Amino acid sequence: MDFNAFQLISTALSGELTKQGFSEPAPMEDPQGQAAIFAAEEVAYSLLYDRRHKSFFLRSANLDPDGRPGEWRTLSTWLFDEQTGDRSDAESIINDFLEIIQGPKRVQMVQQQRKRSKGRERTVDPMFFVNRLVHMFPGSKDALNEEKIVYGQVRYITFIKGHLLPEIESLLKSYPDSELVGKLAGLLDDMYKNGDLDLRSIVTYVVIDGLTKESYEVLYERLGDELKKSAKPARRLIGKNIRPEKKKKQRGKKVEARLS
Repeated sequence: MDFNAFQLISTALSGELTKQGFSEPAPMEDPQGQAAIFAAEEVAYSLLYDRRHKSFFLRSANLDPDGRPGEWRTLSTWLFDEQTGDRSDAESIINDFLEIIQGPKRVQMVQQQRKRSKGRERTVDPMFFVNRLVHMFPGSKDALNEEKIVYGQVRYITFIKGHLLPEIESLLKSYPDSELVGKLAGLLDDMYKNGDLDLRSIVTYVVIDGLTKESYEVLYERLGDELKKSAKPARRLIGKNIRPEKKKKQRGKKVEARLS
């Protein structure tokens, strides 16, 4: 291979991310391989080449007050062999990664979070949201403890869909006018306003989109204006492929679906 694939991809990402207000790529220590970070206030992207698995990763994370990244979320993964991969393979990876970071919804969410982060404390994350919901629906507490024991962590989306959404559905159907429904709506509003990128997506695309039409209509009337504006377009995406795959050259092999 007569070119540096990592440098080529990093430079392409930098050209777009600097326009969005992110820093130039900085080398970052990662036990899995070569990595670079693009940072902005409380949000960061990173490019990682995992030498053991011969794969490129595009990831995102929130930064703590000291500028340290939290848990990295994989947005896209591509197989690439440094010894046999050619420039066309790298260009396929670049096109895919750029499509993700240029996505209107992702750009909007990043800019909104950066704007909110100025002059205020860091945003809350999905674990905080899960804990608040479990406090509201104590019947799911044992399931949360089991989740931590079995998996060593909480699979936020899986846990919310499997244990908390049924509780929310039952509440909205059985007690639509209750005080607890008002508290639930208030919690969702608060999490959407102050949550990190992952939490905002969970509120809209997991909770809001996970409700039946009848339950959604009950909840919608209690939501604040900001979340209402996001709820309607989110509901229109139910059952749709938000970012359909484009045909790519067979040399590059996509190994993981992208996340919005």
